[in-house]
Amino acid sequence: MKEQYFNNYNLTDEEILSIIEQSLPIINRNSKINGVIDEDLKQDIIVNIYEQLKSKRKDK
Repeated sequence: MKEQYFNNYNLTDEEILSIIEQSLPIINRNSKINGVIDEDLKQDIIVNIYEQLKSKRKDK
């Protein structure tokens, strides 16, 4: 059976920001274009993570 992460989707803003902060090494690694971090791409990844985790909140 596939393991589900963040399956309660009722995370506070602080919890979401903590997840993003802990994920920064992965985000930075995946934000590189020609070996240099593209800040716009990095911000886009962070915003998408935040929106996805926030979208499932019960209190929208």
